[in-house]
Amino acid sequence: MKIAVVGLGQIGGGVAGALASAGHHVTVYDVRPEAAEPFTAKGAVIASGLADAARGQEVVVVAVVDDAQLRAVAAEALPAMPPGAAMLVLSTVSVATLDAVTAEAGPVKVDVVDCGVTGGPKAAARGRLVSMLGGDEATVARIMPVVNAFSSKAVRLGERGAGLRAKIVRNMMQYNMWAVAHEAQMLAEAADLDLVALREVIDAGDVHTGGPLGLFGTRADGGNMRARQVGAALAHKDMRAAVELAERLGADVPLTRAIEPGYDDVLGAAPVAADGTGETVGEDARTAGLRVMAELYNLPSYADAPRTPYLDLTVEHLFGTIWTRPGLDMRQRRLLVIGALVALGRDDLVETQFSSALDRGELTIEQLREIVIHLAHYVGWPQTTVIGPMVERLAHRRGGNKPTTADA
Repeated sequence: MKIAVVGLGQIGGGVAGALASAGHHVTVYDVRPEAAEPFTAKGAVIASGLADAARGQEVVVVAVVDDAQLRAVAAEALPAMPPGAAMLVLSTVSVATLDAVTAEAGPVKVDVVDCGVTGGPKAAARGRLVSMLGGDEATVARIMPVVNAFSSKAVRLGERGAGLRAKIVRNMMQYNMWAVAHEAQMLAEAADLDLVALREVIDAGDVHTGGPLGLFGTRADGGNMRARQVGAALAHKDMRAAVELAERLGADVPLTRAIEPGYDDVLGAAPVAADGTGETVGEDARTAGLRVMAELYNLPSYADAPRTPYLDLTVEHLFGTIWTRPGLDMRQRRLLVIGALVALGRDDLVETQFSSALDRGELTIEQLREIVIHLAHYVGWPQTTVIGPMVERLAHRRGGNKPTTADA
């Protein structure tokens, strides 16, 4: 086939080389003349400009960097392309830019196919990219020999735009996973762990868990709610333990802090009804209330709690409806309760909240100390004279600083 490749960077250069090696008639163009010169040895023709590159081609492959460059290429190349030709867009750009290029291609009867590629420069150099295509079936089938020449795997994801959308999702996932892995590495280094050995056990464990993609492609349904709630509770516990470890070591884990409060959504645990009432789907208010109480106070279960009108209202309304409302997570609601209890002078209940927060990894001793100082300025010193020593006793019980005689 007669093919032009515009943009000869790390991806475009690999694509052009693979197409030439596959026996296609290849024309190349890049705004940097030195980038095009090596391709003459592979039998490619160097175009003098965009219109020259596009003229008479069956397929024009565009592998430029950004939206502005793609729009500039389309403006010059599309009018020169013969009717029935196809423009294959490898660039990762906005959906709006792809739509604009497609609109320009319509009047000149050029088909546009978006082709998100992944695998990086090494895969491009070997003609082993993974390609995600968006376009009508007939056009994609017609240009598939071109795509196969530089791909180890090529999949049509749907109509025009589907390949680009898939590439955007793929990039988002990759960059986010790299960011989380970097954050984990920073914590591992602060914890003085052997990174090579840690990588070995992570890889070995991922074989069984599915690793970062273990949940991808699945969606929680209305069944097995309790199992998902247990899984979410374990996730919260473990992520809070990571935050606490980071605080002890002086490491920074902003992603973990941001992700942890909303982790119920990841596992589909106790989803909230669409009407905004806060009622949970898949469990009644009493079941939800008993679950929240058990999680809040780090106890196995309140299922055997006695049934009285007052306790039923506490379980079903306070914990089953109010504590499960969207907008605030459990840690945030606990902080509000602590402030109210201190203001009311309910030191007995404050200690319960402090202990549970420590047990669940929601708060550290240093944070409890700061809470005491902060509240003292709002509710007054007399209201906080008891809870200051209380925090030091809790610290002592957990192996922290020994309280003074006065505190004891």
